[in-house]
Amino acid sequence: MQADEIEGSGPEEQAIIDYLRADPDFFARHKNLLTELNLPHASGRTVSLVEHQVTIMRERNVDMRRRMNELLDAARQNDVIFSKTRSLTLALLDASSLQALNEVLATYVLVDFEADFVCCHVRGFDQTLDHIHNHTDEFPFSHLFNPAAAVCTTLREDELMHVFPAAVEAERGSAVLLPLALTDDVGALCIGSRDPQRFSNDMDTLFVSYIADVLSKVLTRL
Repeated sequence: MQADEIEGSGPEEQAIIDYLRADPDFFARHKNLLTELNLPHASGRTVSLVEHQVTIMRERNVDMRRRMNELLDAARQNDVIFSKTRSLTLALLDASSLQALNEVLATYVLVDFEADFVCCHVRGFDQTLDHIHNHTDEFPFSHLFNPAAAVCTTLREDELMHVFPAAVEAERGSAVLLPLALTDDVGALCIGSRDPQRFSNDMDTLFVSYIADVLSKVLTRL
């Protein structure tokens, strides 16, 4: 059977189908014929071909409106995220010290992005703050971390404590772990939630990856 053949049609029916496809204006030239053609309806009554076509078009319009609404909703959500990302980016660029950077992470990531936890893990800095944790050795969550790409994962209680040392009263959760490209090393920006489903594997990491890139430049400057 050829790709354009209709299942269950014989050679004669296929010839008619091929003819009508080759001449899409056929029924426009024979309008009266449309009123004589009837199609069975699920209710048992028959409907004309015109009524059937109108029904199909209505169903398609409903589906198109639904898809359009979904696209508009996604666009609105992206606008909100972009606005928050812009504000966070400007605040990061204004940070002149680790203390100021620590406040930016707390204010913008925890409040604006409604995250439960945030921690920036680095090596070689001279202090540890609430949301900036300095290490002298390998990160304790290295088995979860990919230094080349963002990772979204669920976390057990012990893993939460390693990724977010300031986390309290959280038995399980989820997080996105983002690599920071520093001058001589690799850091990690970790954003987490008490909800194990908040940061899932299918999450789009475009905006948070951009934030991590900006944060990398700021940390290198500091």
